[in-house]
Amino acid sequence: MLIRVHRLHKMLDNHHALDIEDLQIEGGDIYAVAGPVGSGKTLLLRTLAGVLPPSGGRVELEGVDIYRNAQVRLRIAALFEEDLLYERLSVYDNLNLYRNLHHLPKESTEHVLTQVELSDQARKSVAKLTPSARRRVAFARLLMGNPGFLLLDHPTLRTDLEAQNLFARLLKQKAQEGAAVLLTCEDLSWAGKFCTHIVELGGGRVIDCRRNEAPAPSASSEVAEEGSAVPERLVPYKVPARKEDRVILFDPGEILYATSRDSKIYLRTTSEEATTNLTLQELEQRLLGRGFFKAHRAYLVNLQHIKAVIQFTRNSYTLLLNDAQETMIPLSKQSEKELQALLGY
Repeated sequence: MLIRVHRLHKMLDNHHALDIEDLQIEGGDIYAVAGPVGSGKTLLLRTLAGVLPPSGGRVELEGVDIYRNAQVRLRIAALFEEDLLYERLSVYDNLNLYRNLHHLPKESTEHVLTQVELSDQARKSVAKLTPSARRRVAFARLLMGNPGFLLLDHPTLRTDLEAQNLFARLLKQKAQEGAAVLLTCEDLSWAGKFCTHIVELGGGRVIDCRRNEAPAPSASSEVAEEGSAVPERLVPYKVPARKEDRVILFDPGEILYATSRDSKIYLRTTSEEATTNLTLQELEQRLLGRGFFKAHRAYLVNLQHIKAVIQFTRNSYTLLLNDAQETMIPLSKQSEKELQALLGY
């Protein structure tokens, strides 16, 4: 499986919204396309998916132009930012409708439900699912028919940590089976852990394209070195959170990070996740002087659990945590400067 983009450009409002000279993706590769909002990531993905014809150039799958051969486009599957599900239908009926439209084997519906771990919710209407579960249904549809080229636009939108880990495992599995994968993201805290290549996009052009080497934290990138200031906890302090029927009182030292997701604030430790009624701003104030840092607009991180600072591209930074999963947290460019000044690395 080989996908080639050659002299691809797209005109929008009398300017070049996309201008890609050459890009090749082979079976087994997972390409992560990163860049700020407006860099052309979604436009590129929709063009590669056969949804939005280019103004010039070619998108070839095994040497065949996808815009001149409808059959070859059947080997391409896409997950867009929108889940595009029928809310009144059940999970099973949504997938079965897609199966019938594409004349796929009946067992394919049950198979993908098992893959995304939704077999027990197959008869539930989509409207009653959590946002993360809906994203799983959309992801399951992507896998149907065993496509050779998978395209995913911001796949972790509206998902919880469990779904993100599941998606990463399934994408790696598809690549090992010979599929080519391209996904878009604004930061590489998730995709940077498993993608094989990183493409940095800016202004519709490829700024950088390189193989992703597994980052090995060095002494210069450690942010919890001997001599770093560790705030002393003088008074016992607990952070309240709720999980199912329990109210959990977390010691701040246990918390890896707090994050905003689906209009809720989640606290994450090495072993569990729970929601809190406090806002990120309120948490930041309450935890002042206890080693927490605003790494990103949606993340408050415990500095004592940071293992390394990783720079993927010129404008893309990530924090690597010291938990068993080696969790990665996005770090904004401005926050990286503040962290650098704070820790002196």
